[in-house]
Amino acid sequence: MIKSFLSFLLPLTFLLFPVEKTFFAEYIYVDGLAFRQQGLKSIFDKYGPIQRSDTNYECGFHSNEEQGKIYYQLIYDQVTWIGNTEEGYIPELVVFDPEGEIKWTYFQEIEFSGKSAQNEVENFMEKKAEPIQIYGRDEEGLYSLGGRFTNADDGFFFLFKNGKLIEFHYWSPC
Repeated sequence: MIKSFLSFLLPLTFLLFPVEKTFFAEYIYVDGLAFRQQGLKSIFDKYGPIQRSDTNYECGFHSNEEQGKIYYQLIYDQVTWIGNTEEGYIPELVVFDPEGEIKWTYFQEIEFSGKSAQNEVENFMEKKAEPIQIYGRDEEGLYSLGGRFTNADDGFFFLFKNGKLIEFHYWSPC
């Protein structure tokens, strides 16, 4: 009798006290480099030096005018970094190659690449991040999945084409 009562009570406990889904930017790595506050030296060591491009965002966390600081982009073939030397750089855009060379890793728990299927990313994100939104077709064959980082106003979205991961985008509110 006690066993049947516990088997009834345990699922009820999860309904009343749901497990919080969390998705921390601090545990993300892009192409082997930490997502948050990456220094120029690490980026240059990995990809080589490149000329910084000025940004001109109207608003958001990387708006020169809104933040009162100057931000730059470091534009490489598959990763565009945004930031400055004071705050560090984060990957603003990651373009995944179909061969799977560029990787997006979360807490050494899972790794995504251009070989990753849309349903694989959706399943992982539904377990880890809340809320996430899966958007319908942006155009033929394109879908996006977006969400916010835990305890933060900024977020991300993944872009898929014909069911395969093609891009990761950083997002900040305007």
